[in-house]
Amino acid sequence: MGLIIFSLLLYLFTLLRGSNKDFFQPEIFLNIYFIILIGLGPIALYFYSENMYLSGNYQNVIQMVLIGYVCINLGYFLASKQTRNVFTNKTYLSPPGGYSSSFKSKLRISAYVFFTIGILASLLFFARTGNIPILAANKEAARVAALAVGGNGYVLYLMSMGMYGVALYAIYAYGYNKDKTQLFLLFAIMGLAMTGTGSRRYILWVCLYLLIAKHYLSSPIPKTRMLVYTFLGLLFVNLFEMFRNPDSMTTTSLSTTFSYRFIIYISNLEKVLTYFMSRDEYEYGGTFFMDILTALPGKQIDYQSWLKKVTNLEFEGFGIPPTLMGDLYVNFGYVGVVLGCTLFGFMVRNIYNSLILKRGSFYNLFLYMAVLEISSKIITSGISAQAISILWLAIFVGLYKVLFKHLALFGGYRNAIN
Repeated sequence: MGLIIFSLLLYLFTLLRGSNKDFFQPEIFLNIYFIILIGLGPIALYFYSENMYLSGNYQNVIQMVLIGYVCINLGYFLASKQTRNVFTNKTYLSPPGGYSSSFKSKLRISAYVFFTIGILASLLFFARTGNIPILAANKEAARVAALAVGGNGYVLYLMSMGMYGVALYAIYAYGYNKDKTQLFLLFAIMGLAMTGTGSRRYILWVCLYLLIAKHYLSSPIPKTRMLVYTFLGLLFVNLFEMFRNPDSMTTTSLSTTFSYRFIIYISNLEKVLTYFMSRDEYEYGGTFFMDILTALPGKQIDYQSWLKKVTNLEFEGFGIPPTLMGDLYVNFGYVGVVLGCTLFGFMVRNIYNSLILKRGSFYNLFLYMAVLEISSKIITSGISAQAISILWLAIFVGLYKVLFKHLALFGGYRNAIN
């Protein structure tokens, strides 16, 4: 096990030491995400509870994690051969130019439009909930209860449009070297609104939107500094969990909270593998539509809650995120894990090639932010659990092109590169 983890870390170290300066390329950003939340899990579990490790099906888990990691990176490698472009420190130093004041105005107005939609949706969410979950006495229970209100999950998706508004304004502010005061005001308001739901990931991604915009449009952020930001983000996640759920056995100390954060996903993967290996039957893609079908009238169970039920787990909260490998195994077995992880890596890296390395437009940069966010969630929860997120992004893009075509956000910044 130690040799496996050492190999994963050594491979990541070679990427960080390479000449490529882009921290947000999939090979670096998503690999760090994978290693921290999944790859380190077996070691963390061994030290956290040796008995739990020895009594579980963790040899198969380690094998599955290794297969998934290698195949995802095989996909990255194959797609990287599709382009000769390499990100360097000089690639995006200059702000885009050559655009009229009308274009700048339309970009700014579009950011305000989506920000306003997000804020109005926030007010609706809290009104339907009857409180602000993060301010409740039992924050975790209030968070779960808020999303249990019929339709609130879809209101939350409307709230996320406010996050997209912040992302667009960040592109405007950094792309045209504007004063950042208003940007950080929008960031603070939207961040507080999303944090009010009791979830921590939203504020982290709004922060990442700002960092990605600065990185590509103003000045590339050094990888060493991004590693510091990564540690601070992980620290925030754990401190937030201790604040949100102080009475849990998993938050008795900061070290316990950190350990649990490392093991939660491989623990879920172990439960999923143990059940479906014993059943020896697969879903053949049926779970990919479970979450989408919850939009139909009546009561339909979502994918993660279904997994919680079939694995006979009892705990407060929602279902279990099975990781990308677990999701693919549930549907297609080991063949699905190998082919699915390779295809996932290939597709994400090809999207990066098209949207970033070929430097198409402001809209491409915004789209890459959204794709990177969904890709990270797919790694930990699987394709099935993110089916609505994928569909929502597709709907958002379609509506944007139809309803806001006059905003002309498809202009390029190709001419800004000397």
